[in-house]
Amino acid sequence: MPDEQVTTAVVVAPGVDPRLTLGPLAMLRGDPTVRVGAHDAVRATWTPDGPGSVALRWGDEHGRVTVVCHGDGAAWLRARADALVGARDDVSDFRPDGVVGRLWSRFNGDRVGATGTVWHDLTWSIVQQRIRREDAAAQWRRLVTAFGDRMDGGEGLFSPPDPKRLARAAPWSLRAMGIDSRRATTLIEAARVASRIHVLADLVPAEASRRLRSIPGVGPWTASCLSAFTWGDPDTVITGDSGIPLLIASTLAGDRRADDARMVELLEPYRPHRYRVLRLALAARTQRAA
Repeated sequence: MPDEQVTTAVVVAPGVDPRLTLGPLAMLRGDPTVRVGAHDAVRATWTPDGPGSVALRWGDEHGRVTVVCHGDGAAWLRARADALVGARDDVSDFRPDGVVGRLWSRFNGDRVGATGTVWHDLTWSIVQQRIRREDAAAQWRRLVTAFGDRMDGGEGLFSPPDPKRLARAAPWSLRAMGIDSRRATTLIEAARVASRIHVLADLVPAEASRRLRSIPGVGPWTASCLSAFTWGDPDTVITGDSGIPLLIASTLAGDRRADDARMVELLEPYRPHRYRVLRLALAARTQRAA
């Protein structure tokens, strides 16, 4: 990349476990845009200023995280690095007891980070609509490597799809990647209004979600995923998911069956930290599977 932009920073995040915080960003196996390790992470993404990558390294006893950003979006990413690692997330009023209290004692370094990368998170979520995670992972890899670019400073990672290139794509080219007509149309429509999507990063989650849902094919599930990942809202409840209600119900009440209504009922006492409770349940499940 000619005249590559590089900027560095140090984020102080005492009490934060960046691996726990950033781990959910790598939920799709083999995601070519992100890699999270025990003491470092790198993410290639798309910002209002263009593509960029952010590399983070931690392990300092004082909670310092070293940040190196590359690309056109370097300055934008640097300014939001503290939000990404969860340093802006306030847990001072989260004092749960019972099963959630026990989970919090095990995973109290987890924070709800905010990426701010609306375009990246939207395309990533659209690909995951209504399909198995394994299939979504494969389709996301194909989409990214076809419409993204290898990033300098990204340690071999690719940027998410270039919205201008994706806006010109024919739906059949996405269907050839396994992406059905409905999701293909949603991705292309989102790409055509990408310039308006970028500016949503600085809105409050409720207003941003309302505007996102004006895009055909973006419903409550997708909007709530972005509320959690992009804006870092610790009280988001992700509805319309096939697995989350059972995870919450089995974790909190030992239920073997559950729907959205049961999940919402069980999470109600934990306002304004309902999404935080989901993250704790996910962390426990991930640890059991490791």
